[in-house]
Amino acid sequence: MTFIDFKPDNGPNLLYKTRVYLVGHMQYEDGHEWREKVQGELNKLNIVVYNPYDKPFVKDVRESEPERQVMDGWMADGDYERVHNEMKEIRSYDLNLVDRSDFIIAHLNPKVASWGSAEEIFTANKMKKPIFVSIVGGKRNTPLWLMGTFPPQYIFDSVDDIISMIKEFDSGDRETDGGRWRLLRKELR
Repeated sequence: MTFIDFKPDNGPNLLYKTRVYLVGHMQYEDGHEWREKVQGELNKLNIVVYNPYDKPFVKDVRESEPERQVMDGWMADGDYERVHNEMKEIRSYDLNLVDRSDFIIAHLNPKVASWGSAEEIFTANKMKKPIFVSIVGGKRNTPLWLMGTFPPQYIFDSVDDIISMIKEFDSGDRETDGGRWRLLRKELR
């Protein structure tokens, strides 16, 4: 078998119509503000943003605060089977968005547990997707386990720093590393 060696298109709009999934707290900390900011900036670059608060599926799978309060009530009533069935479906849909994404952006508070975020990040890491993580309180507060998971140049002090790097990739001012970026040709996105 012969492989054709070609130079990827690293010119302007490299990330045109790529897909990103936004990973972060939803249950124990509000995650709307940072997601809206990222979505607004990346939509300007024609990047498709998957926001778990606004899932893109034909079938409506909702994961908002009112739905979470209903599940909290079920938990308080001991209706664990009902919570299990609801969360099993949400988990399946969210992990499907990880699968469909070209890269991941996460915003984490290391002092707040976020079990779904952890699974989404580690699933994306196993798939060798580019993962950009901002840590509340700055990079120096990154959990040690995450420091051993992926290169530290993809851990940031803020979401703004991630947005800046994504813009550099998109403009061609920064080279993508070949190990994690596996972009389809623009006409196939």
